[in-house]
Amino acid sequence: MRTALSPLAGLLLICLAVAGCSSADAPNPAPAGTAASSTAQSVDEGDHDHDDGPGAAPSAPPAPAAIDAASGYVQAWARPTLDQPTWLAGLQPLVLPAYAPLLADTDPANVAATTLNGAPRPVSSTTDTVVVDVPTDAGPIRVTVVAADGRWLIATAAPAPEPS
Repeated sequence: MRTALSPLAGLLLICLAVAGCSSADAPNPAPAGTAASSTAQSVDEGDHDHDDGPGAAPSAPPAPAAIDAASGYVQAWARPTLDQPTWLAGLQPLVLPAYAPLLADTDPANVAATTLNGAPRPVSSTTDTVVVDVPTDAGPIRVTVVAADGRWLIATAAPAPEPS
């Protein structure tokens, strides 16, 4: 049995981890964001119910709008030739407010990706969280998308882990 965190609790844990690991002397790398949560139900596990505890979102097929949101985010993120204010302005409406400050510290010139080069692949999905791998010319980006205020917004993004 897996225990699923609410998207807000997961985002809080990620923000705390990132805040504890930051350094004023560190260069501005070009991460897609922070590590994606792996608490959502795997899409590949089939259509059966799991008791993930009270308040856990039930597994569900990935929402097409969530997949579109993940692709749109990566497309807007993979523009290393833009100046930082223009780049950030294109991303802010696509992300949760708590995620935007992480992007504000990123220099788009450090983003290795420039284009999407394939179809996005859902990795896991609940009714309120979808994790999607979006392929780029610099490797896949794993994007966690959450339902917030009637929209699908980006909670985290990072290079996808290597298949094992």
